[in-house]
Amino acid sequence: MKHVPGYIQALIQKSLDGSITLQEKVVLDEWFYTFSPEDTTLFSEEMGKAVSERVKNRLNDYIAYERIVMRYKRQSMLLKVAVMASFISASSLLFYFGGKEKKLPAVAAAGAVKDISPGGTRAMLTLGDGSTIILDSSSNGQLGVQGNTRVVKMDNGLLHYQKQKSAADNSAIIYNTIATPRGGQYQVVLADGSVVWLNASSSLKFPAEFSDSLREVEITGEAYFEIARNASKPFRVKVKDMYVNVLGTSFNIMAYDDEATVNTTLLKGSLKISNAGNSKLIHPGQQVLLNNKGSFQLVPDADVEGAVAWKNGKFSFSSADIKTIMRQIERWYNVDVVFERKDDLHFTGELSRFVNVSQLLRKLELTNEVHFRIEKGRIIVLP
Repeated sequence: MKHVPGYIQALIQKSLDGSITLQEKVVLDEWFYTFSPEDTTLFSEEMGKAVSERVKNRLNDYIAYERIVMRYKRQSMLLKVAVMASFISASSLLFYFGGKEKKLPAVAAAGAVKDISPGGTRAMLTLGDGSTIILDSSSNGQLGVQGNTRVVKMDNGLLHYQKQKSAADNSAIIYNTIATPRGGQYQVVLADGSVVWLNASSSLKFPAEFSDSLREVEITGEAYFEIARNASKPFRVKVKDMYVNVLGTSFNIMAYDDEATVNTTLLKGSLKISNAGNSKLIHPGQQVLLNNKGSFQLVPDADVEGAVAWKNGKFSFSSADIKTIMRQIERWYNVDVVFERKDDLHFTGELSRFVNVSQLLRKLELTNEVHFRIEKGRIIVLP
């Protein structure tokens, strides 16, 4: 019987009481891949029941997340993925195409090239005096004081700006910046209690303490916001030449330089988006696209789950072309992509962001329409 490490039992307890973080959940889920149901005897009765249920749910999640349905412009074709009703290794999974059994194909590699791991919690903090802190390698606890605000790295890796109640008034506004590299993401609680998640290759510039009249931040790349409500102090996000005006809401902004549009997707509340004299009011479930000519396009029934899938540890594609997909892979896996094929493909489906890149690429190769070769530091997209 396999020994269950103490840190796994601690993570299970955190899962039971609801305090587990996304990264801790990934660690726990990875351990469940190699877990046997009989190992529940190693836990307390309460934990054993919870683990048994988690094993069942984890299998269901595995089937759901790893089942990918491919849709092409040239063809209307569904790929059905069947998983054996037991815990078996990924290499022995059988995939079915129109009733015919086919083994999982391998991604071609040039020589003994190592696989590419997914991204993780990585970021750099720049303080008001220009000094920098590498957050993923810094110790937990207070990292510094910015005006009236303490900057604290919590035990779960979360960066928290905490206003000091007894501090004297300080009218000077001190700006900080958090920047994630390719292959990084991070989460910060601002001084007003608003929470921001940063995707890979993104940055957030913000005051350590907001002014009395306006809460304003600036982003590049992609970020998801949950804004603390304060009707007397509006919240505003500046992204390129666009402003997003907020009152108590949850929304996602995707504004990478290599994407054709800036996409703002609203989950809760209301947003007013302004650019060069034009403005658009959007409601939950809607999305606004801003192109490089400054024109707005409203998507009334947006793919909200797809827009925030990255925050929830998934890639989500809805008729996405192969180049869009590979740009996401470039940013998250910190890898360069080279295209040797000229034609286009479109895909729909969901995949985990927390697997090695070869495992993700194998799912796309199941179409037999695209193939990949992994070289050092890059992925070649083959015909």
